[in-house]
Amino acid sequence: MILAMKPVPLSQALKQKNRLAGEIARLRAIVERENSRKESQPVRADVRSVFTKSVERARELAALKGAIASANAGVTDGDRGIYGKLNLQAELRGLITFLKDLNCREGETTERVGFLSRDEATRVVFVAVITKDEVDRYVAAHETEIATLQDEIDEFNAATRIVTAA
Repeated sequence: MILAMKPVPLSQALKQKNRLAGEIARLRAIVERENSRKESQPVRADVRSVFTKSVERARELAALKGAIASANAGVTDGDRGIYGKLNLQAELRGLITFLKDLNCREGETTERVGFLSRDEATRVVFVAVITKDEVDRYVAAHETEIATLQDEIDEFNAATRIVTAA
């Protein structure tokens, strides 16, 4: 896990950031592809497990981005402060966007198969691993976490003084 990792060169951390971003994209693609399927189709992935792993990786990516931003700003004491919060907030917003776009189609529908007047109606049942109700709960929980982070960021901004030319 990135949160408890040993000191590494910034160049290596940047490569790890790109690998994590790629892994998150791959995991989310699996969830998008496999979440809602026809009942008659075989289960090809443990969607819930893949989704959980993608969320864990997104949190790791946020922590790593915070560490990189801290290093770029000359902060090397291990306290990521505001950078970690800003990056976690951004990753959570991305996760909310992903969840809101996730296909959660469920239930029975009729599909037409064939050409024009020879169409045949076929009953199809869709099942979703992550349901719309679950998506709504995840979104609400992440929005609450974002609001808490924003309160902490606002507090930091109000308490931090900088020198300006004005």
